[in-house]
Amino acid sequence: MPGLLLSVSFDDIDSRFWGCTTHLAGLFLVEASHLPRVRLADYPLLVRLNPAIPWKTRGNAAVVARLWVDGEDAAWDTCGLAESLAWEYTAPRVGEPEKQPGVACVLGRPWESRVARALYSRALTDVVTVDEALRVAWRIGARVAGGRGRIGAVSALAALAPGDPYTYELTAYRHPSMWGERRCVDHEAAAKVEAAVPPCVFNNYDPQRGRLTAAPGGPDPVLAGFRGTCPEWLGAYSTVLCEEPHFWVLYRSNQHTDAHARPLGPPRPYKTGVAKAVVESDPRVAAGGHVFVRARLEGGASVELAFYKETGPLNRAARLLRAGDSITVLANVRPYSPHGIPLLTVEKMLVQRVAASRIRASPRCPRCGHRMKRTGRGGHYKCPRCGYKAPLSPLVIPEPRLMGPGVYTPGEGRLRHLTAPPWLSIPILESLEGPEWGMATSTSANPPVQHPPASTGAH
Repeated sequence: MPGLLLSVSFDDIDSRFWGCTTHLAGLFLVEASHLPRVRLADYPLLVRLNPAIPWKTRGNAAVVARLWVDGEDAAWDTCGLAESLAWEYTAPRVGEPEKQPGVACVLGRPWESRVARALYSRALTDVVTVDEALRVAWRIGARVAGGRGRIGAVSALAALAPGDPYTYELTAYRHPSMWGERRCVDHEAAAKVEAAVPPCVFNNYDPQRGRLTAAPGGPDPVLAGFRGTCPEWLGAYSTVLCEEPHFWVLYRSNQHTDAHARPLGPPRPYKTGVAKAVVESDPRVAAGGHVFVRARLEGGASVELAFYKETGPLNRAARLLRAGDSITVLANVRPYSPHGIPLLTVEKMLVQRVAASRIRASPRCPRCGHRMKRTGRGGHYKCPRCGYKAPLSPLVIPEPRLMGPGVYTPGEGRLRHLTAPPWLSIPILESLEGPEWGMATSTSANPPVQHPPASTGAH
């Protein structure tokens, strides 16, 4: 073994006004790369947690650095460096005194602990309290400091174990002098890159709007974050940045792996998960284009499913649902119930079976063939052309369904952080890779990964 394995985790570092958990983690990695007794044991881990948590950071991400250290003294010195950087970075928290960062450090392999893995699983799908996180930290021997951020920091320690699916994100950070300024991104160049890269690079560009969606719009220090399963191609997007990055970090991540796609159970507020359901009513399109569908879960609970306009193809698919359809949804439970039943916002939908649909129509006049109209009395119909009246039955006509079984998701660039594209082949983590520092971080304008020659295009 090349030394002791140390995991250092950060959470709740960012705010609405500035800062970012991944940015602090990147600064820590740059500092740690200069320490003589510290080496990378794996790519830094970008760990997304339950997207339904109301007090989450943007994207609800914690970051874990797994390091080989030469002895316990080096381990706790490195942990002390992480804590001092976190307190310096987050003090003062002007305007957001309730924000409380968290740092956790542990020696060993936390993913081999049953309680640590259970905490990670719960943090993906439910609400975790500080007390729960601290109990697990004590059982695995973790050193923990900070406030509410300790929840995510401890929960992320056991993430991305061997056997877990993973993707990558290549993140470029801005010079401090550019924070708050408009990002310089060439969207036309992004369209050309998108046409050249293979489909292992995804959710970076929205072809409907013609915009690079990998660049955020807020005041945080992230310039852009490019996602995919093939890191050698992610560097191709560096050509669309007309603002020089301050530094780069290549993360291994659980995002876009459906890591949170676990059984939902009873629909309690802020839970996330998968539930089977039968549609009970035809869709209702609200003002603004949001679609609402009433359904009954497999356990018997009646719920309302929300498909927001911004989900694009998923929203359009929801408009085609009909009573009797059998579906499975990946959804978040909201804390309010406008119509007296739980409201679930849908991230992804699997249509398993579409019900036969029929429409009722007025019969034709047996005398002249014109479409008759109901008189409203005793089931009688009257022909508006010839005046013929008769007690007739309405016609029941099969309605062709425009929807078939399949998986429906938001469009490219609109997927939520954990939602996996249905067509993506996601790799499985086999073991720690131990990359060199230059393979995971770069303090120059060039990313730590270079891309191959342009392909023929697969997007």
